[in-house]
Amino acid sequence: MLRSLIRCLGFFPLIFVFACTNSSPAPASAPPQDAAAATAIEERLISELSPSTDLAGRQRNAMINRAIDQHYDVYAAPEGYFYEILDSGTFTPLTEGDIVEAHYRGNFLDGREFDNSRRRGAPLRFTVGQLIPAWNLALLRIKPGGRIRILTPSDLAYGAEGLVNGRGDTLVPAHTVLEFVIEDIEIFEE
Repeated sequence: MLRSLIRCLGFFPLIFVFACTNSSPAPASAPPQDAAAATAIEERLISELSPSTDLAGRQRNAMINRAIDQHYDVYAAPEGYFYEILDSGTFTPLTEGDIVEAHYRGNFLDGREFDNSRRRGAPLRFTVGQLIPAWNLALLRIKPGGRIRILTPSDLAYGAEGLVNGRGDTLVPAHTVLEFVIEDIEIFEE
């Protein structure tokens, strides 16, 4: 019913393109919600939709529509990405400069996976602050052992350059909105 209302308000093309495919797999299961909670989350997210038709507005709406379709309980960060803390972790929050190891999965908004550390058989080791901006910002919201979902516009991910591997193959096209789930986070002392 809420989608019908949105379509009447003129968001039909955007929702149709980015959100009407309920067959996309969720990269990580969202916690079960009762109908009232799911409706409240959907209404909150609908209120976040942008009337803007520029790239930033279209990408924002695509992230929101993905969250609505997959029943993610995401929140807008002031920097422009959306996040859902799936497990806050324990001890002290991560800080910039921490040396961290974590598993992650990267997906396009249609659910197709473009990267997965578990498929490679090893977690990624990195320094917080030396990654794509969305990761640098979002990781500061959780603690070791935590798990977070990020929906990020292209300017906080791989931007106009996209992501190309060493052989010249394009892994992520330019101006692509992405979804990440980062988990099994460990801090290392070096």
